[in-house]
Amino acid sequence: MPEESLPGFLLRLACRLERSPARIGELCGLSTMHRRLPAGYLLTLPPHAVGALAGAARLSSAEAQGLTLAGSGLASTYSPLRTTRLDQSRNHAAARRRWAVDLSSRFCPQCLAGDGSPVQDALGGAWKLRWHLPVVFACTKHSTLLSSTCPQCGNLANRPPRTERPGLLMQRAAVGLHPAQCRQPLGGPRSAPTESHHCCGGRLDQSASKKPLLTSGDLDRVLAAQLHIERELFTAPAQGAENDPYFFLDLIAVAQLIKCSWPSGVSLVGSARFCELIDSHAIAITRQPEQARGRDYPLSNPWPAPDDAAQCAALLVTAVETLSLRHEGDAEFRDRVHPLARAAFERLTPNQAASFRRMDFSPALARALARKFNGFHRAGGHPGSNLRTPSRECLFAIEHVPALLPTAWWDLHSTALRGRMASPTNWNIRHLRRAAALKLAEMAAGGTWSECAEALGIPWATAQQSLRVLKRILEPTQSRPEFDRLVELIARNLDSDPQRIDYANRRRSLLPWSLSKEAWSEVSHGLKTLGGARTSPSPAAATALVWAQVTQGDYLHSPVLRDLRSSGRDTQHVVASVNQILRAACHRKGEKALLLDRLGCYASRLAHVCDQTRGSRPMTDEFTTEQHLPVRENERARWRREVR
Repeated sequence: MPEESLPGFLLRLACRLERSPARIGELCGLSTMHRRLPAGYLLTLPPHAVGALAGAARLSSAEAQGLTLAGSGLASTYSPLRTTRLDQSRNHAAARRRWAVDLSSRFCPQCLAGDGSPVQDALGGAWKLRWHLPVVFACTKHSTLLSSTCPQCGNLANRPPRTERPGLLMQRAAVGLHPAQCRQPLGGPRSAPTESHHCCGGRLDQSASKKPLLTSGDLDRVLAAQLHIERELFTAPAQGAENDPYFFLDLIAVAQLIKCSWPSGVSLVGSARFCELIDSHAIAITRQPEQARGRDYPLSNPWPAPDDAAQCAALLVTAVETLSLRHEGDAEFRDRVHPLARAAFERLTPNQAASFRRMDFSPALARALARKFNGFHRAGGHPGSNLRTPSRECLFAIEHVPALLPTAWWDLHSTALRGRMASPTNWNIRHLRRAAALKLAEMAAGGTWSECAEALGIPWATAQQSLRVLKRILEPTQSRPEFDRLVELIARNLDSDPQRIDYANRRRSLLPWSLSKEAWSEVSHGLKTLGGARTSPSPAAATALVWAQVTQGDYLHSPVLRDLRSSGRDTQHVVASVNQILRAACHRKGEKALLLDRLGCYASRLAHVCDQTRGSRPMTDEFTTEQHLPVRENERARWRREVR
């Protein structure tokens, strides 16, 4: 039958041939030791089993494999199934925790009753594969919630007692049961496992007459959410089909947040009945921290989906509707999700919170969940945590972010922020430019501020100091929103720039570079007053300045100065030499100002060579002063501002 599961197919064969499912499995080549029917066969069949089943049941190989979740295509669209195994009891428990699959199938009594055809009148309708997925809670064909328990004994349809190892079917040796009869064991002698009267035998294809669980409005929301889920389940990710690879990962993560933070998410539910259903499921989880005090053993795991279809529907309808805000912008989505995360992480144990942070979900959800400190992703947690995600969807990469925001970018967008600052100094502005660069790196690559600083080549202590200055300047005047807007404007400019500069490549290319004696001789040609004192302009100082201009970094972090520090040598004379050049350039006259202009021209040529020789050490061209002088005044001013 369409969508029929392997367990359901074996039940129909067993009923028609008046044999036990264990015997049918043996005849079809599916049994293992002790006539076991492995639970893993629900996911996929090994090649030898496919051939045996196809030959015995006169099916094609595709039809035989189509009785499994993988063969039907559901494993390719339902992402939690992709890495799931069911070959051991422990793996089955892990699959339930991950909402991947449950051997105990939900069911629609009307579907099991059949469609009126002779075959289905005799043997009932198909047990559907989709009913084994926790995210399927309603039948859209009959507009009703699925059932999960037998109306006669109240037990789950195919979940064995804890004393029995999970398999493809429970009570597999029982004979004479209809495929829609409950197979839960009843109390009695264990010596007669083949007799059907030792099973419950209640008919699952007969709807119990009871008061409707949901109002018509709530049922409409349930069916709309189920249709949305089914579109994602049955949309093949191929040839232009629209398929959200993160939909189910995000759906499960948000559902977990709702129940673990309950009742923090009451405002998201929008239905008194849904609130009652979620409360009845979440109350055992929310009370666990209090119940666990003084115990030496863990309580039940909070992660599996609710067994009850109505509880699961209330939880997932709320999650689906919350996820719809992903497309309305990060701010709106974060406002809804972040309070849930904060409440959930406060309630969960450290191990449970760490487990959640290692879950897979989309960048949009990760941005909504990310904890912040001083405006940046907070350090801590597992190194592989998905919460360390880019804080913005960017077209530029971290390679396009300089270590020190160029003054042209700062001057263009900082008018509003400078208007709120009391008395900005060049040194404070320099720290703000560095903090803005760190924020751009976080937008593009994610991670904590220290990880961003490492990627940009900024020393940890310097980055920390810049963030302290940022906090000291912005908090008194409540200027954090202005700073965030400034960085966002720069990010938009980078997104729209078709000729973005790869500053990371420039930093790599110039790592072993230094100004040669020949190049220094050419740059200082005709400048008579540069030599003499220990702090006079030198090749080392010129190397630091050119490196800062090409990479848009801080000359204090240039390789030439870093190498001096690492070898234990004094850097004061080089720093003093740089400062002499910069102070003289501020007056826009004298030979040192002319030297700075020449170095600026040299840096422009060197930057071009770096961009043309990606991944290798650049070869500098010969430098002649006649080629580059006179320098236009606007170029002089820009160079002086950059290195200031």
